[in-house]
Amino acid sequence: MSNITENNGTNPVQNTTGSAKVAFIGLGNMGRRMAARLVDAGYKVAVFDTNPAALQSLEEAGARAASSPADAVAEADFILSSLPNPAIVEAVYLGKDGVLEGAKPGAVAADLSTIDPATAVSVRDALALSDIGFLDAPVSRGVQGAENGTLAIMAGGSTEDFTRIHPLLEHLGSAITHVGASGTGQLVKLCNNMISAINTVAASEVMVMGRRAGLDTKTMYDVLTSGSAESHILSSYFPRVVFSEERPTGFSLDFMVKDLDLFLSAANKTEVPMFLSGAVRQVFRLAQGQGLGSRDSCHVVEVYEQTAGVRLKFDETPSAE
Repeated sequence: MSNITENNGTNPVQNTTGSAKVAFIGLGNMGRRMAARLVDAGYKVAVFDTNPAALQSLEEAGARAASSPADAVAEADFILSSLPNPAIVEAVYLGKDGVLEGAKPGAVAADLSTIDPATAVSVRDALALSDIGFLDAPVSRGVQGAENGTLAIMAGGSTEDFTRIHPLLEHLGSAITHVGASGTGQLVKLCNNMISAINTVAASEVMVMGRRAGLDTKTMYDVLTSGSAESHILSSYFPRVVFSEERPTGFSLDFMVKDLDLFLSAANKTEVPMFLSGAVRQVFRLAQGQGLGSRDSCHVVEVYEQTAGVRLKFDETPSAE
């Protein structure tokens, strides 16, 4: 049974871990924001990343810049990581100068990356031999959630490890769920991202068709988000990353394709037909082939826009009453 805790993100979280020392490995778009929140909360944080500029930024904020993952975790009670893919997670935890080499017995780690369940279980098993706890704890709600401490965190692992690290995670997320055994956090996150991808392609395909047929984008959006077609992708992400003139990038399309590949790999073991999921992955791969990989995952809409010769954006001209 899941254990879900929530806070509204507006009240300070009590630092019930006292003078706990924290290591944070991986300072990309998500990681650097999460690490900064822990520094601001008063934790003693050691950080590592292969990008010197990212290290310097956190060092200037008050963290200790480490020379390797092993150095970062040497004195840590809690270890967090936010990394691009399964191979890097495995190398950081189990490779040379990695977490396994440097962490002390009794430490608890939570990997906030999105990887495959099998790698998560493998890392957990290896760390357990040295009495180091491990949770797979991927996150959702993007860069904005990392910035504001309102991430959704879904954790797989032992109840004991989850309970110990929970106060730390409260600085990062407003909905924290203990999903179940090791690997289940990753599995539910992959399900989450597959549904998000389906919603993104569905909204893109249908709204571009509506615009090409003559509907006003804002009017169409207002109607769709007030009815049964409403989704978090459409109501929250599209106004920020699709309808805006600048179209900023948060969660990259390349990362989405990685996650869809991981989901479908897991799905293949269940023998459940993946008709829709497979088709959606093909649309995202087509977008990759058109050079959109480094852009936001919602910019898959441009596959349809380029074909239709339209662009989804809100018309700033006031409509007649």
